[in-house]
Amino acid sequence: MEIMDLKKLVYFITIAEEGQITRAANRLHIGQPPLSMQLKALEDELGVMLIKRNNKIFELTPAGETFYKRAKEVI
Repeated sequence: MEIMDLKKLVYFITIAEEGQITRAANRLHIGQPPLSMQLKALEDELGVMLIKRNNKIFELTPAGETFYKRAKEVI
């Protein structure tokens, strides 16, 4: 069993709270492309889509909502 990096949880929580990758990246003081790659890696690791992205529409999927709640409990 692999242990998830707590940094990924913080990144995901920030993305979910900001509602936008660019704002989350600014809050985290990192670039938007690396943050997007971290989100994609997290989704690949979990095997589920956490955030639905359609143009400018950004919302957590049901799996994303559940993961957000669990991540908040851990952090």
